[in-house]
Parts: sequence; structure tokens; C-alpha cells
Amino acid sequence: MKSLILKVSIFLWAGFSFLACNKPAQTPTSAPASTTSAGGDKIVYIDIDTLISQYDLYVDKKAALEAQSKTAEAALAGKIEAFQKRVGKLQQDFGQAQQNAANIAPIDLKRLEEKFQLQQMNLAKEEESLMKQRDNAAMDLDKKLQETQKDLQDKIDDYLDKIAEEKGYDFVLMRGAGGSVMFGRKALDITQETLRVLNEEYAATKKK
Repeated sequence: MKSLILKVSIFLWAGFSFLACNKPAQTPTSAPASTTSAGGDKIVYIDIDTLISQYDLYVDKKAALEAQSKTAEAALAGKIEAFQKRVGKLQQDFGQAQQNAANIAPIDLKRLEEKFQLQQMNLAKEEESLMKQRDNAAMDLDKKLQETQKDLQDKIDDYLDKIAEEKGYDFVLMRGAGGSVMFGRKALDITQETLRVLNEEYAATKKK
């Protein structure tokens, strides 16, 4: 279950590697020289690593999912520990019975064997149940990770759609992990502006 905590950070971060937007917007009659390429396209970029790490919605969602994962781990860990103790007790009792087999009446020995077989069956069922709980916890986390990623993606996409139309951007490129921009002039960087607006919008929704 430890891997569940790691999955929260890795999945959410890596999930934005495809965020680069190349959606055409309305071309303005005149564009500032600082954002216009030689071909006439108005291009800006976002540093995705900075955006994600400082986007308050991402920070809060990540913390909530990690807390949920830790809670699920702790609950399952306690059950697994109790299960392992029961397995150890059964093995100890079985070993002791084997050592004393010569001093136990055949009918009592048969009853003891049947008792051990029943306990083994019950432990096998319990182990299967624990593995199912672990798998269900992992699937539940995966589902919430997917939902969280989509929510973050949609909010960023919606903002970029709006800002591209307002300012006439033809392309919003991505710099950072998985991005296509190796270098960009600072004048083309709209990361901080995007962060400011997204965090203001998120803060407003939290107050509601």
C-alpha cells in the first residue's frame, strides 16, 4: 500500500505532460512584437512545472489524496498485522501438535487436524478478502486521481481558451517536463499571469 502515496504525486504531476495547447484563436488586426513570430503567429508559453507546483488547487487536491491514501494504508496495515499474528499462532499450534502427536489419542488427533484445516480455510478466505480490499483501495485512488487530473486540466484549458481569445494567442506552448519549449524569451512567458488568475478563481470558489 505504500505505493499508493507515491502514485498520488507521480500520477498528478506526470498527467500534465500532455498539457501543451495549440488551439488557434482569433487573429487580432495587430499583435505586439514581443509575442509575434516571424510567420505572424502570436505565441506564448507556460512553464508547466512552476504552474502545477504553485497552483493552489493542485496543492490542496494532492494533499487531500495523500491523506486519504495514508488513512487507507493505516486501516489495511492494522488488519494485515492482525492476520499475520493469527497465521503465526496457527503455525505455532500446528507445530506443537505435531510434536505431541504420539501422546494424543487417534480420535482427538483427527479432531485437531480438522480444526487446523478449518482454520487454514478461514485464514485463506481472510487473506483473499484483504487482497480484495487492497485492490479496491488502489482502484478507488486511481479513479479519484483521474477525476482530479481532469478537473485540473479542464480549469487550465478553460483559462487558456479564454485568454487566447482575449489576447489573440495562436499558440500556448509548454515548457518543462514533457514540454516542447527548450528556450523562450521571458516576454513570452505567461506562467505567473496564469497562476494569479487560476489561484484567484480557486480562492473565490473556496469562499463559497
